[in-house]
Amino acid sequence: AVVSTQSTGALDDKSDFKRLTQEELQRKTAHYQARLPQMTEAEQSNYNRNRDGYMRTLHTMHTQMGEVIVRLIALFEDISRQLKTAHSCILKDIDDWQDKQRRCMVNGERQAPLDGIERNACMLADALTSCASYYGRLRDHLDDMAEHRTHMLAWHNEIISLIRALMAKCVIIEKQPPQVMKRDTRFSAAVRIIAGERWGFAIKQPIIKVCLVNTEQVQAILYVLNHQIAEMPEIMCCGEVLNGEKVMEYSTTNKTVHLHFKNLVLKKLHRAADRRASELVTEEKFGVYFQCLVQSPYKDSNYPHQQMQDSHLTLVAVSLPVTVTVHGSQSPAAEATIFWDNCFAPRNRESFAHPLAHPWSEVKVRISEWFKKCTDRTLSNDALNYLGMKVLNTDTLDDLDNKLVTWQAFAKDTLKKPDRTFTFWEWLYSCIDLIKKHFLPMWKDNLIEGFISKAQTESLLKANTTEPHTFLLRFADSTLGMISISYKTPDLTVKNLIYNGKDLQKLDLAQRILDPPGYKYLYPNHLKESKFQKYYKQMKEEVPGYERDLIRAHIPQDQFDSNPGTPVSSSNGIMHSDFSTEDFLMETIDYDLHMSNQYRDNNSFNGR
Repeated sequence: AVVSTQSTGALDDKSDFKRLTQEELQRKTAHYQARLPQMTEAEQSNYNRNRDGYMRTLHTMHTQMGEVIVRLIALFEDISRQLKTAHSCILKDIDDWQDKQRRCMVNGERQAPLDGIERNACMLADALTSCASYYGRLRDHLDDMAEHRTHMLAWHNEIISLIRALMAKCVIIEKQPPQVMKRDTRFSAAVRIIAGERWGFAIKQPIIKVCLVNTEQVQAILYVLNHQIAEMPEIMCCGEVLNGEKVMEYSTTNKTVHLHFKNLVLKKLHRAADRRASELVTEEKFGVYFQCLVQSPYKDSNYPHQQMQDSHLTLVAVSLPVTVTVHGSQSPAAEATIFWDNCFAPRNRESFAHPLAHPWSEVKVRISEWFKKCTDRTLSNDALNYLGMKVLNTDTLDDLDNKLVTWQAFAKDTLKKPDRTFTFWEWLYSCIDLIKKHFLPMWKDNLIEGFISKAQTESLLKANTTEPHTFLLRFADSTLGMISISYKTPDLTVKNLIYNGKDLQKLDLAQRILDPPGYKYLYPNHLKESKFQKYYKQMKEEVPGYERDLIRAHIPQDQFDSNPGTPVSSSNGIMHSDFSTEDFLMETIDYDLHMSNQYRDNNSFNGR
């Protein structure tokens, strides 16, 4: 840019000298014509010599200016190549940031700030606008150099195209709206215009509008964005968003143009009338659509450039896919749609269509990342192998990673082995919901094995190296959202107790483990007191004049000694035929009046 400025300055100097020479020649010619009748032959001869000198000077200046313009054209072409490279890098950085943002919705990692992209985009915008201004300075020099006009105009067109392409990508959704939403429920989102100050938006902030668009409308929008088409078609929104029209804000501190929508509310929604009967409401995707009409930085109608005839541009952005549910029971299925899309959507996608299938090696990584986000703990290889065999309906690990997991098997078909009434996703979602609501700290401390089959659990507990009264915690296979305590009895058999969320609300998992004397060791050989004592609920201070009772878990001794093939029911529990694959026992709950907290003192565990 510096070299081009110096060359352009030299061209200006030569042009000024040429202009002065032409003016001097015109002045002398006018003077000569006025005195022609009175001039002698000697004076006429002197004039002719001077005129020839001026003409030679003008010809020399014309030649030198042509040489400078040729050098400028070559220089501008080199600058154009470098700007195209920088332009591609900036657009790639934006695409990388948006792709990372989508991945962060799964793994929960912190999104990198946009400041670096903003800084680079501003420098690129400065270079582009500076180069675009050269055509205005050079066009007067090209009036009598038609052979160079075409080259300069083509170069100018390239620069303007780069500017428009950069502006088209500069609207970025910095904070995505929630991907599972309901009507009449408030949500928020944040939008930022990269290099907005360079486009003049710091002085005249544009108005940005928000609405909801369906998959067909999203496809039209993404096609325009990905193919850098100048004109955005008119989009008829399918959902009305309250408080969805505001003026962008300019931060004098950060030099950024942005806006944080805090009180958006989806009021109306028109679903697709031709939606397939097999497509559930929870699988219908929408996009939150942001658009603003702005003026182009170049409005001079004298530019012979087709794209500059319209000085207005429509800048748009569309969010990650969202689903709109009717009631809370649809949330798990909607989360499945969003999870699958966030995990496997391609870069620069042109529609919200579902990716059909992916190998288990990719699916298991995303599931582990999702668990890390929700529970702050990744899954072990053994747990992932167990999940892989479950979703793929296989009993072997042979070539497991290369087998394809389809969307149908992941979230729509019920589990086949053994026959269940729920899908793989529903079962997995219920497990993570149970973790978050009832024993998240214990899960983070790796006290719960979780994803392990009943057969493998029994094999571990029946091993000769496993002491009686050893127990292991896993998720029940046969029903949604239940945890099983499998333990080894003194007669070397394995029994199972099973609890759902309501059970754990009455008495939490730590108390159910610490109270019964039949549990002594957490597999493989950890004393239960050393692992679960810190989770035992402390008694509140006694209120003067009142007595306090304590709920304590108790398993009758006859249940520890009963035949494992014949589950024993109790007055407090109900046996369900649905749980026939789980040889589980029901515990009783004793209410002991005036009983002090047995685990307030660390030494109180001795002898239990």
